[in-house]
Amino acid sequence: MNRWHISGTGGPSWPPREVALHSAMMALARNVAAPLLALLACNSPGATSTSFTTPGPTTVAPETTAADSSSTGSSSSSGSSSSDGDSAVVSSGTSTDDVMRLDMGPQPDFDPDPPGCQGKIDFLFLLSRSGTMWEAQEQLVAAFPKFIDTIQSHFADFDVHIMVVDSESKWKVEVCDDQCPDPCDVAPTYPCDAEPTECDNTMGAGTVFNAGPYTDNVPCGLDTGRYLTTDTPDIPGTFACLARVGTYGYNKTGDGLVAAMSTKLNGPGGCNEGFIRDDALLVLMMIGPEDPTFGPGVSKGTWQSWRQAVVDAKHDNLSAIVAAGIIGGEGCGTSDQHRLCKTILSFPSNLLESFDSVVSYDIVFDGAAELAIDACSLYVPG
Repeated sequence: MNRWHISGTGGPSWPPREVALHSAMMALARNVAAPLLALLACNSPGATSTSFTTPGPTTVAPETTAADSSSTGSSSSSGSSSSDGDSAVVSSGTSTDDVMRLDMGPQPDFDPDPPGCQGKIDFLFLLSRSGTMWEAQEQLVAAFPKFIDTIQSHFADFDVHIMVVDSESKWKVEVCDDQCPDPCDVAPTYPCDAEPTECDNTMGAGTVFNAGPYTDNVPCGLDTGRYLTTDTPDIPGTFACLARVGTYGYNKTGDGLVAAMSTKLNGPGGCNEGFIRDDALLVLMMIGPEDPTFGPGVSKGTWQSWRQAVVDAKHDNLSAIVAAGIIGGEGCGTSDQHRLCKTILSFPSNLLESFDSVVSYDIVFDGAAELAIDACSLYVPG
């Protein structure tokens, strides 16, 4: 039954032209259908009875909720009907070959499964160069081969970028430069004759040649680009050289994150050109003490601005980001001083462990690998 609403003047409003036309057509159909059905009944070879019902709508309008759609679907499948509909369908027990159906055209194909990242992952390791980092870097180097093997074993197409960024913009170590050409007390193999490039002295640029205490003090073998790829001959060995960023410098991990995400460094001609790919999952791994809001050598901005830099780099697609970290500080994430913690925890896919009390880097990296694999399977490229 059609129901007309009452106008504000107290009288019934006229039905819309489309509704009036529909009503007229339905009346005409009934006038034609009655004698036609009688004629068919007289000429039928048997006394077969056909039941017609009037169900609800069979398609969902844009404004219809998911609950409405679900309810309608169950009603149609069981053969029961709604008395408010205008269309007729066959009830249960009646062959659909005996009735006329409207040709709605081919139904669109829907793939319920997202395409996933298909093994295309960009790994960014943000490592502090503070004086407490030597043991952490060695544990990272030891845990990395198993981590990358776990990731690789889950994807037939293993296509990764791996970049290491440290927390200091300066490449040279002043205390060693002052002792050159003699061996440096804190880094006997310090390369006195080496001259850094502009990118070596750029915050957020991938490391390719670390110098100073607790580094290898030699180029790591990346002749082109500042990150590893699937084609790098010795990924674990090269990563070990890159990840030993040393223990000399400030702990500006937040600044390193923002710069590493920037279009300036990732765009054409940038130090990290090509590292961040639009169709790849981004996995962040931050390791080091907290980067607080006060003290010498702290990063600029708020944790919200750091997070936004990552979100912008992935075009607002949170399903394309996994954030993990081993970060220092008591009560991580409970105050404004815990900016790295809050950044990590702000992403839906996250993992956070205490830098001061982590039991095993292998366990942390197993969890990070599981997160990356799960996120990859759900990833829908923007």
